[in-house]
Amino acid sequence: MGSNVSSVHDVPSSMETKSLVVEMESRRQWRSLFDSMKGSNKLLVIDFTAAWCGPCKAMEPRVKEIVSRYPEVVFARVDVDRFMDVAGTYRANTLPAFVFVKRGEEIDRVVGAKPDELVYKIETHRV
Repeated sequence: MGSNVSSVHDVPSSMETKSLVVEMESRRQWRSLFDSMKGSNKLLVIDFTAAWCGPCKAMEPRVKEIVSRYPEVVFARVDVDRFMDVAGTYRANTLPAFVFVKRGEEIDRVVGAKPDELVYKIETHRV
């Protein structure tokens, strides 16, 4: 997804000022991001996706647009085939699934390709 995607292995310091999607590449990276968010009031939106998921691919341009509008929100993309344990923890059985987390706890979710609902819930939980 172009310039809004990061494949770094640790949480980038630029996350504080620049809106981006952190593409999960390793369990260590996931744990680092998740642990860093436990002590923060920032909203973490976990985008559960898969390469074979048509609705996920259809949502990509909308997600990119939404991400650019909310620099104060941290977005993480998790491939359910690579991180089955993380997907299982959050019961991401239907894709796309967007799980909202604050201080390490799930507070809400959007299941399916529903960009308007995604925006509404980001607006609701971002502060």
